[in-house]
Amino acid sequence: MSCSTKQAEQSDLPLNGDRYIIDLDVERDTSIPLSSLFKNVRTIVLETGDSYLIGSLDDLQVFDGYIYILDSRKAKSLFVFDMEGRFIRKIGRVGNGPGEYSEIKDFTLDTKNGFIFLLGAVNRVLKYQLDGTYVYTISIQEPNTISNFIQFYDGKLYSYSFGKNQSLNDYMLLETDPEDGKVLSRSLPVKYNKGWTEPFFYGHSRFFMSRTNNPPRYNQMFMDYIVSIGKEITPYIELKSKYLTTEKNIEDFRSDGAIRVNSGNILNSKRIFNVNCFVENDNFINFRCGINPASSFAVILNKKTEEVKLVNYLSNDLIYKQDRKGGLGRFVFADEKGAYDILDTQSFTTISNFKTALMNDEIVPDLDKIDQLKQLDAESNPVIFFYAFK
Repeated sequence: MSCSTKQAEQSDLPLNGDRYIIDLDVERDTSIPLSSLFKNVRTIVLETGDSYLIGSLDDLQVFDGYIYILDSRKAKSLFVFDMEGRFIRKIGRVGNGPGEYSEIKDFTLDTKNGFIFLLGAVNRVLKYQLDGTYVYTISIQEPNTISNFIQFYDGKLYSYSFGKNQSLNDYMLLETDPEDGKVLSRSLPVKYNKGWTEPFFYGHSRFFMSRTNNPPRYNQMFMDYIVSIGKEITPYIELKSKYLTTEKNIEDFRSDGAIRVNSGNILNSKRIFNVNCFVENDNFINFRCGINPASSFAVILNKKTEEVKLVNYLSNDLIYKQDRKGGLGRFVFADEKGAYDILDTQSFTTISNFKTALMNDEIVPDLDKIDQLKQLDAESNPVIFFYAFK
């Protein structure tokens, strides 16, 4: 870390330390059963009500027996449910007064001291107690940038920030004092993201991953590394592939004459452009590369042997009787106990396929709450499936 006038700046990742190196070009198998990673699955049917209807489940975290669900697009709320699916409360509300916000982009938990931080508009961060009591609001003090994601860790608040005219040497990751919003250090220059500076990402690609573990991990859209957050940002996993996105590819993603990148060009390409659905415990790491079903695949790393297995999809034999692609298993959160998957009732295709599987007796007979699952419709809140680690 080299010091500037007021803040520290880490301009390069230290590449001489230990890290996992994963070759993404090795031969892929068709699938691997989820039962090889998890021992069982538990169904959590979220209570549905007019005042706590989830329109889009954008993020989920679990702590101390409660489920925190962010709907940033429709309800613009952070909902709290218990592990039985009962609604408990909302955190804050839409408005212009103290403890109120016009939008929520992200949230993070201070699990040691029992606080919630919400990232609102214009780099505002609102702090609450776990019971929803408002504490204060700060602003991340970085001019000409916009923050989209935040992560609390070890007494510091980390944020992904981007600016309109960033150069390759400008920084994407800020370490901030959560008491006053002053930036303490900057790291991860734009060069590590191939020069990409647009506010663009896809669901389950929340940048901060393994969020309640120690330490959390971080990866952006086009990075070749998954890094660990801490006093120094260090490579945790290095990805190797001839299909990783390059700066030239990013320029090719633009339509002729367009200022911004065409997202369809990214999705339809064969380039590896993001990491999502990240799950980690003491024994293995699992994540997906890409979003397009035709080209995305899953990675399973055995942490003890460092053996890597690539598969086109995870076969959900804990819910379905027969192997089927797209049978859930796209995890939105994981902690030390297991991983959490979502049955999105707002997706017509997802709920229709699941109800058809129920009707055709394609669901394993020991899945709990079958009767409640049969009653689901487009007006229901999402269902959470919790997969317990072995």
